[in-house]
Amino acid sequence: MNTAALRSRKGSLLVWGVLLLIVLLIIVFGILGKPAEKKVEEVEKAYPVRVEVVELRTIPDEIPLPGLVMPLKEAELSAEKAGRVVELKVDQGARVTKGEVLLRLDGRAWEAQLRRAEVESRDAERDLKRYKELEKTGAVSASDFEAIERRRDMANITRDEAQVFLSQCEVRAPFDGTVNERLVEVGDYAGEGRALLRLIQTDRVKVGLDVPEQDITAVKPGDSLIYTLSALPDRVFTGEVTFVSGRAARESNSFHVDLENDNPDGALRAGMITQVALVRRIRKDVVVVPLAAVVPRKGEHMVFIVENDRAVRRRVIIEALVGSQAVLSGGLAAGDSLVVEGHRGLQDGIRVEVVPPDADAASGPVEPREP
Repeated sequence: MNTAALRSRKGSLLVWGVLLLIVLLIIVFGILGKPAEKKVEEVEKAYPVRVEVVELRTIPDEIPLPGLVMPLKEAELSAEKAGRVVELKVDQGARVTKGEVLLRLDGRAWEAQLRRAEVESRDAERDLKRYKELEKTGAVSASDFEAIERRRDMANITRDEAQVFLSQCEVRAPFDGTVNERLVEVGDYAGEGRALLRLIQTDRVKVGLDVPEQDITAVKPGDSLIYTLSALPDRVFTGEVTFVSGRAARESNSFHVDLENDNPDGALRAGMITQVALVRRIRKDVVVVPLAAVVPRKGEHMVFIVENDRAVRRRVIIEALVGSQAVLSGGLAAGDSLVVEGHRGLQDGIRVEVVPPDADAASGPVEPREP
């Protein structure tokens, strides 16, 4: 009985020993059967970027406002008396001086009236002298003398009136300027008040613009404002504020402002469109970065800086735009290394490599350098 149990126990141990040996052999041959693999250490690639050091700056906060070049003076010239045009002394584009005769109407009837009035005035003056001598001798009464005196006065009035009417047959330049438009020809009949010529003065010009209500306090007479024109891209003009409206326009709730400046070479022409730079205030110690360095994402604005060879994303707020620059608040401080190129594909925490200014920062990740 004991012998049978002992044999059974030995058999079980033998079976388990064989099974354990098989398992060990499988493990050993499995390990030895694998091909040897070279362990390759994976090294993170770096994205090339170009950076600028953030500095605090003082800049003008300005807005561009459209303006319109206008003549300093302009007048629509007409005759005070009706008549036929007999002489045109100027054409369109002619430069004229104040008081110069530009056009004449037929004034022969007024010339005849003037000559008649002058004759009557001389006759009355001669009779008055004769009556004065006769009055001394008592040959004429005082009433007769007064009558001849009144006749002399009326003749002089008629003469002066005829001179005025004759002068009204001439159209003269009210100021130095240029004939911008000629509206009649010789032989045309010009009624009273009909426009005959249009005259403008452009050796000095005005620029009119409308300033929004919230910015009107930044403008006052005597200020100097800079403006440019797309028609003259290489020139910058400075105008002096000569007028600021005291009342806003109902339709736009804006205030009209006029600038003036000299135009000696005639480069500025009436009707040209300008861009006036209105400085609202001076911003001091602000962060100003290239607008291209700001990345819009999900309704917010982001920039990237470099810290310890890593891209760090910062949220910023655009306070104002100055040309191709952006005034920012929040997220940046003086001395930060701002990524200005190569930032479009960056993610927060990614490894970067700062490249020199003449390198290409948009070529994608670069292979890591050997230590």
